[in-house]
Amino acid sequence: MFKVMIVDDEPHIVESVKEVLEREGYIVIGASSGSECLKKLEKESVDLILMDFFMPGMDGRMVIEKIRENFKLRDIKIVFFTIALFRERGMEIMKELGISDYIAKPFEIDDFKTRIKKILKK
Repeated sequence: MFKVMIVDDEPHIVESVKEVLEREGYIVIGASSGSECLKKLEKESVDLILMDFFMPGMDGRMVIEKIRENFKLRDIKIVFFTIALFRERGMEIMKELGISDYIAKPFEIDDFKTRIKKILKK
């Protein structure tokens, strides 16, 4: 059973994505900020993190940098889950941070589920 963490400052997004993933059989943990994500990762192990890019305080990139600095967490698969449209520099940042994929919001549910399954099988 795979465990997925959703990190987004918009509670309705966390709840709707949680619902979709739980129906697929995943265990889902929500976090409403980067600092909450990091605190939960101290106690919980996860297989995948869906990380919003734009959040107040610590943005997604800052959170991922902290995750990658921690030898216990650095190998967690992370997907940017954001409204941002990444161009060339954005794709370079994703590569530097070891991001598995990026899913744009809003998303098409069937495509979303397929991509999550594919990422977790790698």
